[in-house]
This record gives sequence, structure tokens and C-alpha cells, in this order.
Amino acid sequence: MLAWKRLQRAWGDLAVRILVEPTTGDAWSMRRRMTVLLVSRSYPLRESLRVLGILNRWDVCWARSCDEAIDILKLRRIPLTICDEEALEGWRTVVERIVSLPQPSCVLVASQFCDEVLRREARRCHAYDVIAKPFNWEEVGDSVLFAWAWYTSGCAAWWNPNADERVLRQR
Repeated sequence: MLAWKRLQRAWGDLAVRILVEPTTGDAWSMRRRMTVLLVSRSYPLRESLRVLGILNRWDVCWARSCDEAIDILKLRRIPLTICDEEALEGWRTVVERIVSLPQPSCVLVASQFCDEVLRREARRCHAYDVIAKPFNWEEVGDSVLFAWAWYTSGCAAWWNPNADERVLRQR
């Protein structure tokens, strides 16, 4: 716990939550920079991802509820969303609402217990995978690289079962 307090003091609020619609100048850089959205009420989880974002030069946004996440996803195209299993509305609801959006976003579920039953259930709800909490930085980095590669390749809508045909043709 002492190490966490030191890390929290050292990094503070270096990365800020971005909730505004980008200008045209920012839109170009957003296509070139990875953005991750975390849906969680857990402060340590947010700070852990924030530090990872700083080290890897990712934009990190966070939402406390499903509605807040949906609002952010409507404003910005975000390749990867990580949903905490302890989300306010329940992780299934969050995942199902995010994948029902026309803009694709790969969804990972963060859980303390990553067993095969949870992985199957998450995939049934159209999440890409389950990752362990507290975050293993290498595992999160690999997942982010995968999501970014698919997002920039033009094939991002394959994990979104409700993607509109317009979105598939735009890529």
C-alpha cells in the first residue's frame, strides 16, 4: 500500500480526462495516437492505467458509469475500452451497450478472477477478452497493441456485431 501511495503522489494528475469533442487539428493526431477508455469507479485502477498511458504515450480517458462511457464514445472514436467487472451497472450491461454503438470499440473486461467461465461469458457478450486486476502492464500493453493494430488496419468492426454497414465501408 505504501508503494501505491508513493506512486500516486509522484504521478498525481498528469494525465487528464478528455471529454470534449476534438478540433480538426486534434482529429489528425487522434488517428495517430492510441486512446484507451476505462469504465471503473476504482481509483487505483484508473491511476494504474494512467501511469501506463503516460509511459506508453496513450491518451487515457475514464468514466465512472456506463452512461458517461457512452457519452465519451459518441464524442470520440476510441479503439479500446476496458470495463471493470465491478462497474456500476454491471459489466455485462456496459459491454452490451458499448458494442451496440455504430462506432467500433474493442472491449476488455478487467477482473480479479480470470477463469475460463468468465472468458466464455465475456465473449458471449461480445467482449474481446478478460484481463487480470491489478493490471499486469505487459498484458495490458499487448492488448492495447492488438486493438490499435486492428483499429488502424481498417478491420476494427469485426468485433462489433452491430456495426453499421456504413462503418464497415468507411474503413
